[in-house]
Amino acid sequence: MILTEIYRNVDDIPDIESYHIETAMVKSDDLLKSIQRVTTDHGNDYGIRLEDENQVLESGSAFKIGEKRLLVISVIPDEMIVVKPKNIDEMGVIAHLLGNLHKPVQVKDGTISLLLDKVVVNTLDKRHADYEIKQIKLDEPLKYADLTNGK
Repeated sequence: MILTEIYRNVDDIPDIESYHIETAMVKSDDLLKSIQRVTTDHGNDYGIRLEDENQVLESGSAFKIGEKRLLVISVIPDEMIVVKPKNIDEMGVIAHLLGNLHKPVQVKDGTISLLLDKVVVNTLDKRHADYEIKQIKLDEPLKYADLTNGK
């Protein structure tokens, strides 16, 4: 079966307990793919081909696969570096360094998160930056800075 349209996010379905749910585990990078094949926890294979370019996969994306049956996308946790800059100056320096290393990041609540990378760890250690390594389940894929649309 080829699924072409996201029904809703599982968190936004009010009567979710009335559905039979199959879950497909994907890597966070797979959220960027509009065409892919997934295998569910029930052993069923599905193809995903998002036809609407405005639809983007996220953790919890749900597809209808039958009457009161859903396929829900769940993201496998990634090993991530979470940097906690001490002040705005350190935030700027670390952001500049990570940009020079061409790493996709997530900036949220005063922290910078990115996939575990030994070069980044060594760089942060040399700068005596405060960071920790955690298993994190991303809701959306990490992104490179997009300077074309002002975001």
